[in-house]
Parts: sequence; C-alpha cells; structure tokens
Amino acid sequence: FCQALVKIRNRHTDVVEVMAKGILELKESHDVDGQMENSIQYFLDRFFMSRVSIRMLINQH
Repeated sequence: FCQALVKIRNRHTDVVEVMAKGILELKESHDVDGQMENSIQYFLDRFFMSRVSIRMLINQH
C-alpha cells in the first residue's frame, strides 16, 4: 500500500506546471472575460486545495 501511495505522489509531481501551462494556453487562445476568469479561479482554488489535502494525507501515512 505504501508503495502505491509513493507511486501516486511521484506520478503527480508536475501537475502544478501542467495546469499553469494549460491556463496560459487557454487565456492566449480564447477571449477570457471577468466571469470566465472568476470561474477558472474558483476551479483552481478547489483543485489545488484538494491537491494539498491529498498530498498531506499521503505524506503523513
């Protein structure tokens, strides 16, 4: 089980960079208005809060 957790943690080490690149590409290729910006920010806040929580649990195991 511990090996599976380490594998999961290591597999997702570059998620922050990939997400940042994706958001930049989205903003460059589409006209992002204020409402869209707020929706993106809401999604990212929830996504990264979940990521922090999961990584904390994995690291504490």
